[in-house]
Amino acid sequence: MTVGVHPAEAIVQGAIVDRVPTYVARDVDPQLHTAFRQAVFVTLVGESAAGKTRAAFEAVKALRPESFFVAPSTRESLEVLVENFPTAGKYVIWLDDLERFLGPGGLTTSMLSRLLMLQSEVKIMATMRSHEYSRYRNRAEPGATGAAQEFWRQGRDVLRQSVLVHMERRWSMAEVNRARAFSGDVRLARALRGNGRFGVAEVLAAGPELVEVWQQAWSSGRHPRGAALVAAAVDARRAGYHRPLPADVLQRLHETYLVRADGIELHSESFEEALLWALTPTTPTGGNSLLLGAEEPGYIAFDYLIDIPGAKEIPEVVWSAILDIAPVHEGYLIACNALLADFYAPAIPALQRAALAGVGEAERILLELGIPVRSADQSLALASQRWRNLRSDLGEDHHDCLEAESLVASFALHSGRYDEAYEIYAGLIARVIAHLGDDHPLALGVRFGLALCVFLSRSREEGLRLMDAALRDSVVILGPQHVAVLDRQKWAVRVLIDAGCVSEARQRFPALRDSSRHLPLGHPHAVEVRQLADRLRGE
Repeated sequence: MTVGVHPAEAIVQGAIVDRVPTYVARDVDPQLHTAFRQAVFVTLVGESAAGKTRAAFEAVKALRPESFFVAPSTRESLEVLVENFPTAGKYVIWLDDLERFLGPGGLTTSMLSRLLMLQSEVKIMATMRSHEYSRYRNRAEPGATGAAQEFWRQGRDVLRQSVLVHMERRWSMAEVNRARAFSGDVRLARALRGNGRFGVAEVLAAGPELVEVWQQAWSSGRHPRGAALVAAAVDARRAGYHRPLPADVLQRLHETYLVRADGIELHSESFEEALLWALTPTTPTGGNSLLLGAEEPGYIAFDYLIDIPGAKEIPEVVWSAILDIAPVHEGYLIACNALLADFYAPAIPALQRAALAGVGEAERILLELGIPVRSADQSLALASQRWRNLRSDLGEDHHDCLEAESLVASFALHSGRYDEAYEIYAGLIARVIAHLGDDHPLALGVRFGLALCVFLSRSREEGLRLMDAALRDSVVILGPQHVAVLDRQKWAVRVLIDAGCVSEARQRFPALRDSSRHLPLGHPHAVEVRQLADRLRGE
C-alpha cells in the first residue's frame, strides 16, 4: 500500500529490489511519539520532502502496530468512512497532505466530532506541507476575504483540535551523524554529501535535482514542451486540484505555458516525447520524476515543485479546466481560491454545483453575487435543516452553528420574512459577541443584518442609523475593499432607493463606487453597482 512517502532510487541486488532506504531517526521523533501517545489527532508539519510522511508512518508503526490502518484517498471517502465505521477495534486514520481533506464534504469540526465520538478507538495521524499550514495560521485571517475567509476559518478550527508537531527540512548534526551509521546505503551516502544547502530527505527524493532539470528544460533544443506540461500540472495543484490530471486536459492546458514562454520559437519536441521526458525517473532504477502517473487515471506534479518561490499567476484556462472536472466539494474550495485570484467567471458554475449539493456557504456567496440557485424559501428551508443538524452535533454556540444560524437569518431576509429574520438576528447577536467578540466578521455581519431588518420592518430612522454604524465599523475592521463591505454598501443603497429615500442613497453611493473600482467590468458586483448608478440617475 502507498502511504505517500516519496520514492527513492531502487537498489537491485540479485532478486532483491530495495526501494526504501533505512529509516534514520529524526530529532522530532520523541516529540512526535509523545504527541501520538497522548493525543487522538496529531499533525506533522514540514516542507515538501522534509521527511514528514516517513517519520509519521514510522511513529504509527512503532506505537500502534496492532491497529487497523485506514487511509482515505479523497475527502469524499471520509463521509463514507464515518457512515460505515466498525463499532469496535483500534484504528489509525491516515491523512497524508491534510489540506486535501479539509473543508465541506471532508474534515470539518462537525465531521471530526463524529469521528472522535465513534465507539471504536480512533487516532488520526496527519501530515501537512508548511506552505499549506501557513494559510491557516491566525495571522492569515486579515488576508482572506469573503468565501476564502470562511474556508480559512473552517480549516483553522480543525487544526486547532490537532496537536501540531513541526519538522525541520535541513538535518541537524545529530541526525547527520545517525545517518552516517548507514553509509553503506549509497543513497544515504550521496544525500549526506549534499547536506549543506538541502536536507537529506529532499536529496533522497531528488527534489532539488528535479527543480534544476525543469528550469533548464525551457531552453531551446532541450524540452520546452515537457517543461510546459510540468508547469500546467504544477499550477493545477497550486490552484487546489490534487488529483491526477487526465491526459487530454494536460495536453490542452500546456499550450498556454508554451506560448507564454515563446515556446513556438524553441523548436519544441512532440507531445509524446515531452510526456516521456517528464515521466522519466531521476535514475535508471527509479525514484521521483517531474510528473507521476499514467494515462489512466492521469498525471500529477511532484509536490516538491509546488512551493517554489516566484511562481507566476495561474492562467484562467487552468481554473476553468480543473473546475470543470473537480468533484463538487473540492470544486467549491478551488472556486474560493479562484475568487481570491479575481477569476470569477470560472468559479460561478462550481459554486452553483456546490450550492445545489448543499454547501450553504456557496449558496450565500452566489446570493451576494446576485445569482441565486433556488427560490429564497427553498434556500431558507435547507439552511434551517443544516443549522438543526449542526446544533445537534456541536451545540448552538459552536462557531459553525453560529455561522449556520446567521445563514438562516440571511435567507429569511432575502425571502422577505423581515420579522422572522429580525428575531433570529436579535437572538444571535449577543451570543456571537460573547463567543467571538464584537469586532469578529460574523458579528459585523449579524449587526448589519439586524439593522436592515429594523429599517425594513420597524423604524427607517433607527434602521438607517444602525446600518451606518455597522458599515463604519465594517470598513474600519475589514477594509474598504472587503467583499462583505461592498455587499453591505450595495444593500444600503438598494433598500434606500426601494424605500424612496433617493437623496440618502445618493449620499452613500460614492463610497460604494470607490469600493468597487478594483473589480473587473464584468464582475457581478461591478455590474450591479452600475445598475444602481443607472437607477439613481433615473430617479
